[in-house]
Amino acid sequence: MSLVRPVVRDALRPQDWLYTVLQRGSNDDLRAEVVGSLRGVLYGPDHPAALAARFLDPAIRIVTLTVTASAYCLDPGTGRLRADHPDIGRDLRAAAPRSALGVLVAGLDLVRKAGRRPPVVMSCDNLTANGRTLRQAVLDYAALRDDGLAQWIGRSVQFPSSMVDRIVPATTDTDAFDAAATLGLADAAPVSTEPFRQWVVEAFDGPRPRWEAAGAEFVPDVAPWESSKLRLLNGTHLALACLGLLAGFETVAEVAEDPVFAGYALRLMLDEQKPTLPPSGHDIDSYARQLLLRWRNPGIAHSLSRIGRDGSGKIHGRLLAPALENLRAGRPVPCATLAVAAWIACLSGRVPVALQDPVKERITALNRAAGGDVDRFTAAVLERSDIFGDALPRLAPFRKGVRDGLSLLDREGPRNAARALLAADMGWMR
Repeated sequence: MSLVRPVVRDALRPQDWLYTVLQRGSNDDLRAEVVGSLRGVLYGPDHPAALAARFLDPAIRIVTLTVTASAYCLDPGTGRLRADHPDIGRDLRAAAPRSALGVLVAGLDLVRKAGRRPPVVMSCDNLTANGRTLRQAVLDYAALRDDGLAQWIGRSVQFPSSMVDRIVPATTDTDAFDAAATLGLADAAPVSTEPFRQWVVEAFDGPRPRWEAAGAEFVPDVAPWESSKLRLLNGTHLALACLGLLAGFETVAEVAEDPVFAGYALRLMLDEQKPTLPPSGHDIDSYARQLLLRWRNPGIAHSLSRIGRDGSGKIHGRLLAPALENLRAGRPVPCATLAVAAWIACLSGRVPVALQDPVKERITALNRAAGGDVDRFTAAVLERSDIFGDALPRLAPFRKGVRDGLSLLDREGPRNAARALLAADMGWMR
């Protein structure tokens, strides 16, 4: 089911919903597998009635969402639904909703009215406590329509959390060429990915496929896996994307091969992100070093601009929330504040960087209004509570760190700025 564009449907329909997964190893190792698990793709805006009817199909017992963090329409300060979000306001006025939350709530309402057992609803997106976050967003949205509906969802619908860990870059012409060369068949929708994969799901009641037969793990609490992935992989990915774009790199592999940026990434993960993770039996140091090896895979052309795109909807859980935890515990956050400064710099127009974000025009305007004054610009940007919340900008070490980071990036450039953080401990350069 697609809610934004019919591209995937149009590509897959002529090939009977089959597509190729290209697994790319680090030593030019390429494996191809044709996947036949899809039975169809429905483009919601073209068929709203058919979309709603899917929720009434008794064979559908699980609904999963992979829609990116921004599609949840959350307030970063509270983690609750933004009732004033344009997508939410439009859906509440429209006969047929188009947002992920609107479609989901409308479908659950049909199930309630029909007296059916509701499906399990599972988020597969990179959000902190994604199941609980989705549940709260759904309840908030439902309450705007009908308190009785919200109460029924709260009593009847399960929202297990899950964690998906696998790097899947955007499809390129090279992927289509390699699929054809490997299989002897044209594929309009191949998917390229790394060998590593992990899917951890919070156990829930009711029937489900035997996902564990393919390697999925069912656990009582997904938080340890989720936190390490969200903060180590996704948080550091975002930091490297912004610094790498400022340095003129295009892919994660290029940045991760640079010893300075690799050292910076490792220090961010182990010094700043690791202390904020919940207790677990995970070997976090090993996972962090494994991430560097995964990022260096030259077969995975993971675009920095894609990783950094819409960062205003991602930065809270990945960098800002752990920075706030560290500062409240008295721990310094030089790597995090440099990453935040790099993200701001990418959107400010101070350096010509092509990075898409809904707040880009506003941050560029704040930079122009500051007239080159870094103090004024930093203060103006950090007043954006819709991005930074209220608590973090009030902490002097955070404000100073972001301000100093912007100055250092302007003066020295991203590579030397990262090098400066490592100068006190050159062991990070190994």
